Amino acid sequence: MNPATLYDHLTRARRDLLGTLRAAPDDVLRLPLLRGERFHSILDLLVHTAEVEDGWIHGDFQRLPMVQDRFPDIGAGAAGPGTTLGLDAIAAYWQAVETATRAYLHALTAADLNRTVTLDDWPEGHRQFTLSGLVWHVLLHEVRHTAQIAALLRTQGVKPPQLDLLFYLPALETGRSAAAFVNPPPEDA
Repeated sequence: MNPATLYDHLTRARRDLLGTLRAAPDDVLRLPLLRGERFHSILDLLVHTAEVEDGWIHGDFQRLPMVQDRFPDIGAGAAGPGTTLGLDAIAAYWQAVETATRAYLHALTAADLNRTVTLDDWPEGHRQFTLSGLVWHVLLHEVRHTAQIAALLRTQGVKPPQLDLLFYLPALETGRSAAAFVNPPPEDA
């Protein structure tokens, strides 16, 4: 599977996750369920995941301004721990990041994926990677945080959507998704 195909899966799963989150009470999304310096709530994890994708794909890989520059609340720090942003604002930002990321991933060639990316702000020994390795890092980063969000939802009595790749393979391979069968729209939708 190439990165663009996995990203297609992630964006379909992201839509199902956002549908579940829209049906969940706002106080559940803001509840400080995690201890630590950086992320406390489900909303914190959502913002972080979108910012990481934006930073790597647009900043580090393409040396372009980050998409968040067009979202003053994101850039102004409202996205830190205990974010004041609502789900709709986070989803709008992530959609803009997704549009730019999708175009980038679909245009990558094998030569692009084999090029070396130098990260000037990383410690010695961790500065040069293939673009392919870094793209996979970004995609798997989302998978990891999505699983955390699903687990956090369960702790609050909210059933998360089924996000396994297996249920999205039919759509990726033939256009027909099994995800709709296992992830009916939330009752409030």
